[in-house]
Amino acid sequence: MTNIPILLTMLCAGGVLGLFYFGGLWLTLHGLTGKSRWFLWMGASFMVRSTITVAGFWFLGAGDWQRFVALLTGFTLVRFFSVKRIPSEPGSTS
Repeated sequence: MTNIPILLTMLCAGGVLGLFYFGGLWLTLHGLTGKSRWFLWMGASFMVRSTITVAGFWFLGAGDWQRFVALLTGFTLVRFFSVKRIPSEPGSTS
């Protein structure tokens, strides 16, 4: 039998991991202007964001596929809403 409160908590935790990952990506991309070694900033940002996110999935999932699915659902929902909220071209509003 599934434990609904734990799965809802994992859904929220997946959302927090998504906010961290995609928020960090956004901050990295907007902070690159004027950087002389932009490729090092991108690489370091990717490594830090990925390591923390995967570690979060690993520890919070605890080997349970239902927890993992809830985490991934929260993470994906944040990605979906982030893509919808950010304009695709500079200066556009939709």
